[in-house]
Amino acid sequence: MSNADHVASPHPSVTSNATGLPWSPLKRAVGSVVILAYLFVLLIGPLSNPINSQHLTAPIARTIAPIHRGLFMGHGYRFFAPNPGDSHLVQYKITKNDGTQIEGTFPDRDNAWPRLLYHRWFMLSETIFAEHAQTPSPNEFEKLNREKSERVALLKKNAKLKLAAELEKQRAQEESEYKRTIARIKALVRTTGEFLLRRYDGDEIEISVVTRTIPFPVEVRQGADLDDDVFLRYPTNRVIGRFKKSDFVASGDAKESAQ
Repeated sequence: MSNADHVASPHPSVTSNATGLPWSPLKRAVGSVVILAYLFVLLIGPLSNPINSQHLTAPIARTIAPIHRGLFMGHGYRFFAPNPGDSHLVQYKITKNDGTQIEGTFPDRDNAWPRLLYHRWFMLSETIFAEHAQTPSPNEFEKLNREKSERVALLKKNAKLKLAAELEKQRAQEESEYKRTIARIKALVRTTGEFLLRRYDGDEIEISVVTRTIPFPVEVRQGADLDDDVFLRYPTNRVIGRFKKSDFVASGDAKESAQ
């Protein structure tokens, strides 16, 4: 091989650098930033839920919450690890026009498929329980509200006007939030009842919430069935809604006439 031929032949590394990378440096930089941002949003969910840092992960999570929800990354890791607690089931009893009854429970892993659909029903049952169990009854809230009003009046009587104004502001805010919570619970339970009545073509429905406790390891080793009803706990106020088909027909007619 002559020197001229040797000089004319392109170096392999030069050819690779010229044609082996289809993206320009700018495109690679933008792509890297997008991937890193996606991974950041992905990781901030489990880092801030349910245990978070008040001054770090919690404020960041609140800031990017719209993006987190928009990408459907709110998976609720607290349900699964590292120390899952009791789960909660929504039971329903539907009475049809001919008197027959249909009883069911959700989430139901035998009927909810694919797995993601089961998770959605699971989150719905947990949300219904959390809203219902953690909200005091109207009578309980009215008692607490009345006690705070009496404290406001006592502070005003003792000329502690600044403290009275702060307590009254807090009381009014809690009352407003309670009303919104009650409205949200009613809407959630009512919508669930309407959906189930339509699905099974029923006339009446009764909706209840029960707790499934976690068996002890010794019970599992002895062959306990995880689906055994012995692990169910029925609170005294487990019935959270009763509806009739006519309740939803009337509301639907009202909406149509309003339009």
